[in-house]
Amino acid sequence: MNTRRITLLLAILLALGTGFLTLNYLNSVRESSAAGNEPRQVVVAVKTIPARTQITPDMVMRATRPASGVDSDALVDPQAASGQLSLITIPEGSQITASKIGRPRNVGLPVVLSPGKRAVSIYIDKVKGISGLLQPGDKVDVIAIPPRQGDAVPPAVAILRGVRVLAVGNMMETSSATPDPQYINFTTVTLEVTPAQANLLAMADQDATLRLALRSPREPSNSLPTQSLSFGTQPAPQAAAPAPAPVAQAPLQAAPAAPAPVAAPAPRAQGIMIIDGDRVSYSTSQGGDRQ
Repeated sequence: MNTRRITLLLAILLALGTGFLTLNYLNSVRESSAAGNEPRQVVVAVKTIPARTQITPDMVMRATRPASGVDSDALVDPQAASGQLSLITIPEGSQITASKIGRPRNVGLPVVLSPGKRAVSIYIDKVKGISGLLQPGDKVDVIAIPPRQGDAVPPAVAILRGVRVLAVGNMMETSSATPDPQYINFTTVTLEVTPAQANLLAMADQDATLRLALRSPREPSNSLPTQSLSFGTQPAPQAAAPAPAPVAQAPLQAAPAAPAPVAAPAPRAQGIMIIDGDRVSYSTSQGGDRQ
Protein backbone atom coordinates (compact mmCIF):
# COMPACT_ATOMS: atom_id res chain seq x y z
CA MET A 1 0.00 0.00 0.00
CA ASN A 2 2.80 2.39 0.86
CA THR A 3 4.51 1.57 -2.43
CA ARG A 4 1.38 2.38 -4.39
CA ARG A 5 0.99 5.70 -2.61
CA ILE A 6 4.61 6.64 -3.25
CA THR A 7 4.25 5.79 -6.93
CA LEU A 8 1.08 7.87 -7.19
CA LEU A 9 2.74 10.84 -5.51
CA LEU A 10 5.71 10.65 -7.84
CA ALA A 11 3.40 10.57 -10.85
CA ILE A 12 1.50 13.59 -9.57
CA LEU A 13 4.76 15.52 -9.01
CA LEU A 14 6.05 14.67 -12.46
CA ALA A 15 2.77 15.77 -14.01
CA LEU A 16 2.83 19.05 -12.12
CA GLY A 17 6.47 19.66 -13.10
CA THR A 18 5.77 18.92 -16.74
CA GLY A 19 2.77 21.22 -16.72
CA PHE A 20 4.76 24.01 -15.10
CA LEU A 21 7.58 23.72 -17.64
CA THR A 22 5.11 23.63 -20.52
CA LEU A 23 3.35 26.73 -19.24
CA ASN A 24 6.65 28.60 -18.90
CA TYR A 25 7.64 27.64 -22.44
CA LEU A 26 4.34 28.83 -23.88
CA ASN A 27 4.62 32.11 -22.00
CA SER A 28 8.15 32.70 -23.32
CA VAL A 29 7.05 31.97 -26.90
CA ARG A 30 4.13 34.37 -26.50
CA GLU A 31 6.43 37.12 -25.14
CA SER A 32 8.97 36.59 -27.91
CA SER A 33 6.27 36.81 -30.52
CA ALA A 34 4.93 40.00 -29.00
CA ALA A 35 8.43 41.51 -28.82
CA GLY A 36 9.14 40.57 -32.42
CA ASN A 37 6.20 42.59 -33.64
CA GLU A 38 7.28 45.75 -31.85
CA PRO A 39 8.35 48.50 -34.28
CA ARG A 40 12.00 49.56 -34.50
CA GLN A 41 13.71 52.71 -35.74
CA VAL A 42 16.10 52.38 -38.67
CA VAL A 43 17.83 54.71 -41.13
CA VAL A 44 16.17 55.02 -44.56
CA ALA A 45 16.86 56.99 -47.74
CA VAL A 46 14.91 60.23 -48.07
CA LYS A 47 15.34 60.09 -51.85
CA THR A 48 16.93 57.69 -54.33
CA ILE A 49 20.70 57.67 -53.83
CA PRO A 50 22.63 56.76 -57.02
CA ALA A 51 25.56 54.38 -56.81
CA ARG A 52 28.96 55.87 -55.90
CA THR A 53 27.38 58.94 -54.31
CA GLN A 54 28.63 60.43 -51.08
CA ILE A 55 25.83 60.35 -48.51
CA THR A 56 25.02 63.63 -46.78
CA PRO A 57 22.80 64.11 -43.70
CA ASP A 58 19.90 65.44 -45.80
CA MET A 59 19.74 62.18 -47.79
CA VAL A 60 18.78 59.97 -44.82
CA MET A 61 16.42 60.03 -41.85
CA ARG A 62 15.09 57.79 -39.08
CA ALA A 63 11.92 55.81 -39.78
CA THR A 64 9.87 53.19 -37.94
CA ARG A 65 9.65 49.70 -39.38
CA PRO A 66 8.18 46.42 -38.02
CA ALA A 67 10.87 44.38 -36.36
CA SER A 68 10.12 41.44 -38.62
CA GLY A 69 10.95 43.58 -41.68
CA VAL A 70 14.20 45.09 -40.42
CA ASP A 71 17.41 43.88 -42.09
CA SER A 72 19.99 42.37 -39.80
CA ASP A 73 22.65 44.98 -40.69
CA ALA A 74 20.34 48.00 -40.86
CA LEU A 75 21.77 51.23 -39.45
CA VAL A 76 20.02 52.92 -36.54
CA ASP A 77 22.09 56.13 -36.40
CA PRO A 78 22.05 58.55 -39.40
CA GLN A 79 25.52 59.76 -38.43
CA ALA A 80 26.89 56.32 -39.27
CA ALA A 81 25.83 56.81 -42.90
CA SER A 82 26.97 60.41 -43.28
CA GLY A 83 30.17 60.68 -45.35
CA GLN A 84 29.94 57.13 -46.65
CA LEU A 85 29.48 56.21 -50.31
CA SER A 86 26.62 54.20 -51.74
CA LEU A 87 27.94 50.98 -53.24
CA ILE A 88 24.67 50.43 -55.14
CA THR A 89 21.63 52.52 -56.02
CA ILE A 90 19.48 52.86 -52.88
CA PRO A 91 15.81 53.54 -53.72
CA GLU A 92 13.78 56.11 -51.81
CA GLY A 93 12.48 54.69 -48.51
CA SER A 94 14.88 51.74 -48.52
CA GLN A 95 16.82 50.87 -45.40
CA ILE A 96 20.46 51.94 -45.22
CA THR A 97 22.47 48.85 -44.36
CA ALA A 98 26.16 48.26 -43.78
CA SER A 99 26.35 46.17 -46.94
CA LYS A 100 25.01 49.01 -49.12
CA ILE A 101 27.54 51.66 -48.14
CA GLY A 102 31.29 51.86 -47.75
CA ARG A 103 34.32 54.06 -47.54
CA PRO A 104 35.90 55.54 -50.71
CA ARG A 105 38.62 52.88 -50.82
CA ASN A 106 35.95 50.20 -51.19
CA VAL A 107 34.41 51.51 -54.40
CA GLY A 108 37.32 52.00 -56.79
CA LEU A 109 39.71 54.61 -58.11
CA PRO A 110 37.29 57.24 -59.51
CA VAL A 111 35.88 58.16 -56.11
CA VAL A 112 39.31 58.23 -54.47
CA LEU A 113 40.39 61.05 -56.79
CA SER A 114 40.13 64.57 -55.41
CA PRO A 115 37.87 66.90 -57.41
CA GLY A 116 39.77 68.54 -60.28
CA LYS A 117 42.53 65.91 -60.27
CA ARG A 118 43.47 63.17 -62.74
CA ALA A 119 44.95 59.70 -62.31
CA VAL A 120 47.97 58.97 -64.52
CA SER A 121 50.00 55.76 -64.50
CA ILE A 122 53.66 55.50 -65.46
CA TYR A 123 55.89 52.51 -66.01
CA ILE A 124 58.36 51.86 -63.24
CA ASP A 125 60.67 49.11 -62.00
CA LYS A 126 61.98 48.06 -58.60
CA VAL A 127 64.89 50.52 -58.66
CA LYS A 128 63.04 53.53 -60.05
CA GLY A 129 60.15 52.81 -57.72
CA ILE A 130 62.22 52.97 -54.50
CA SER A 131 62.90 49.24 -54.16
CA GLY A 132 59.23 48.34 -54.11
CA LEU A 133 58.62 50.19 -50.83
CA LEU A 134 56.06 52.64 -52.20
CA GLN A 135 52.56 52.43 -50.78
CA PRO A 136 49.28 54.09 -51.78
CA GLY A 137 48.97 57.44 -50.04
CA ASP A 138 52.70 58.23 -50.15
CA LYS A 139 53.90 61.58 -51.56
CA VAL A 140 56.64 61.55 -54.18
CA ASP A 141 58.65 63.85 -56.44
CA VAL A 142 58.87 62.91 -60.11
CA ILE A 143 62.43 63.25 -61.44
CA ALA A 144 63.01 63.34 -65.21
CA ILE A 145 66.33 62.59 -66.92
CA PRO A 146 66.43 63.62 -70.61
CA PRO A 147 68.30 61.46 -73.13
CA ARG A 148 72.03 61.97 -73.54
CA GLN A 149 73.07 64.24 -76.41
CA GLY A 150 76.67 63.82 -77.43
CA ASP A 151 79.15 63.57 -74.57
CA ALA A 152 77.25 65.90 -72.23
CA VAL A 153 75.76 64.32 -69.11
CA PRO A 154 72.02 65.14 -69.00
CA PRO A 155 70.83 66.85 -65.81
CA ALA A 156 68.18 65.27 -63.58
CA VAL A 157 65.39 67.65 -62.59
CA ALA A 158 62.25 67.34 -60.45
CA ILE A 159 59.37 68.26 -62.75
CA LEU A 160 56.66 67.45 -60.15
CA ARG A 161 56.78 67.64 -56.38
CA GLY A 162 54.59 66.24 -53.64
CA VAL A 163 52.16 64.26 -55.82
CA ARG A 164 50.08 61.57 -54.15
CA VAL A 165 50.42 57.88 -55.02
CA LEU A 166 46.94 56.51 -55.70
CA ALA A 167 47.88 52.93 -56.50
CA VAL A 168 50.91 50.68 -56.76
CA GLY A 169 50.23 48.18 -59.51
CA ASN A 170 46.57 47.35 -58.86
CA MET A 171 46.86 47.81 -55.09
CA MET A 172 44.96 50.83 -53.78
CA GLU A 173 45.54 50.24 -50.08
CA THR A 174 47.62 48.14 -47.73
CA SER A 175 46.80 46.89 -44.28
CA SER A 176 50.38 46.61 -43.01
CA ALA A 177 53.31 48.94 -42.48
CA THR A 178 55.29 47.21 -45.23
CA PRO A 179 53.94 46.19 -48.65
CA ASP A 180 52.84 42.63 -49.28
CA PRO A 181 55.61 40.65 -51.06
CA GLN A 182 53.33 40.05 -54.04
CA TYR A 183 53.30 43.80 -54.76
CA ILE A 184 57.04 44.42 -54.54
CA ASN A 185 57.72 43.65 -58.21
CA PHE A 186 55.12 46.09 -59.52
CA THR A 187 55.50 47.68 -62.96
CA THR A 188 53.22 50.72 -62.74
CA VAL A 189 52.49 53.52 -60.30
CA THR A 190 49.35 55.67 -60.52
CA LEU A 191 49.74 59.31 -59.46
CA GLU A 192 47.17 62.01 -58.65
CA VAL A 193 47.95 65.15 -60.67
CA THR A 194 46.27 68.22 -62.11
CA PRO A 195 45.18 68.21 -65.78
CA ALA A 196 48.19 70.36 -66.73
CA GLN A 197 50.53 68.05 -64.83
CA ALA A 198 48.94 65.05 -66.57
CA ASN A 199 49.86 66.52 -69.96
CA LEU A 200 53.35 67.33 -68.72
CA LEU A 201 53.86 63.86 -67.31
CA ALA A 202 52.70 62.20 -70.52
CA MET A 203 55.08 64.36 -72.56
CA ALA A 204 58.04 63.71 -70.29
CA ASP A 205 57.33 59.98 -70.22
CA GLN A 206 57.82 59.85 -74.00
CA ASP A 207 61.25 61.50 -74.13
CA ALA A 208 62.81 61.12 -70.69
CA THR A 209 63.55 58.54 -68.02
CA LEU A 210 61.38 59.00 -64.95
CA ARG A 211 62.27 58.17 -61.36
CA LEU A 212 60.34 58.65 -58.13
CA ALA A 213 61.71 60.18 -54.93
CA LEU A 214 59.79 59.45 -51.73
CA ARG A 215 58.98 62.47 -49.54
CA SER A 216 58.51 62.67 -45.81
CA PRO A 217 54.82 63.07 -44.85
CA ARG A 218 55.89 65.84 -42.45
CA GLU A 219 57.34 67.98 -45.27
CA PRO A 220 55.04 70.46 -47.05
CA SER A 221 54.49 69.69 -50.73
CA ASN A 222 55.63 73.16 -51.79
CA SER A 223 58.80 73.22 -49.68
CA LEU A 224 60.90 73.11 -52.87
CA PRO A 225 60.06 74.54 -56.31
CA THR A 226 59.80 72.46 -59.45
CA GLN A 227 62.71 72.57 -61.89
CA SER A 228 62.88 73.26 -65.61
CA LEU A 229 63.50 70.39 -67.99
CA SER A 230 64.97 70.92 -71.46
CA PHE A 231 64.94 68.08 -73.93
CA GLY A 232 64.43 67.50 -77.64
CA THR A 233 64.58 70.06 -80.43
CA GLN A 234 61.80 71.78 -82.25
CA PRO A 235 62.46 73.42 -85.65
CA ALA A 236 61.78 77.14 -85.57
CA PRO A 237 59.82 78.63 -88.46
CA GLN A 238 62.03 78.96 -91.55
CA ALA A 239 62.81 82.53 -92.59
CA ALA A 240 61.30 83.48 -95.93
CA ALA A 241 63.88 83.86 -98.73
CA PRO A 242 63.96 87.24 -100.48
CA ALA A 243 62.49 87.35 -103.94
CA PRO A 244 65.08 87.21 -106.76
CA ALA A 245 66.05 90.53 -108.28
CA PRO A 246 64.48 91.25 -111.68
CA VAL A 247 66.69 90.56 -114.70
CA ALA A 248 67.40 93.65 -116.82
CA GLN A 249 66.53 93.34 -120.49
CA ALA A 250 69.48 94.46 -122.67
CA PRO A 251 69.25 95.57 -126.32
CA LEU A 252 69.34 92.81 -128.86
CA GLN A 253 72.83 93.80 -130.01
CA ALA A 254 74.37 93.58 -126.55
CA ALA A 255 75.20 90.38 -124.65
CA PRO A 256 72.53 89.41 -122.11
CA ALA A 257 73.29 90.55 -118.58
CA ALA A 258 73.85 87.90 -115.90
CA PRO A 259 70.97 87.56 -113.42
CA ALA A 260 71.51 88.98 -109.96
CA PRO A 261 72.50 86.32 -107.34
CA VAL A 262 69.65 84.95 -105.27
CA ALA A 263 70.15 85.26 -101.51
CA ALA A 264 70.57 81.93 -99.76
CA PRO A 265 67.75 80.99 -97.38
CA ALA A 266 68.38 81.77 -93.73
CA PRO A 267 69.57 78.80 -91.68
CA ARG A 268 66.81 76.94 -89.79
CA ALA A 269 66.97 77.72 -86.08
CA GLN A 270 66.60 74.96 -83.56
CA GLY A 271 64.30 75.37 -80.54
CA ILE A 272 64.69 73.78 -77.09
CA MET A 273 61.59 72.52 -75.30
CA ILE A 274 61.64 73.73 -71.68
CA ILE A 275 59.34 72.21 -69.05
CA ASP A 276 58.99 74.21 -65.84
CA GLY A 277 56.32 72.81 -63.51
CA ASP A 278 53.02 73.16 -65.40
CA ARG A 279 54.53 75.45 -68.09
CA VAL A 280 55.96 74.29 -71.42
CA SER A 281 57.89 76.78 -73.59
CA TYR A 282 60.33 76.70 -76.49
CA SER A 283 63.59 78.67 -76.62
CA THR A 284 65.21 79.22 -80.04
CA SER A 285 68.94 79.44 -80.61
CA GLN A 286 68.50 83.12 -81.68
CA GLY A 287 67.56 84.07 -78.12
CA GLY A 288 63.78 84.42 -78.46
CA ASP A 289 61.21 82.55 -76.43
CA ARG A 290 57.74 81.46 -77.41
CA GLN A 291 55.05 79.80 -75.30
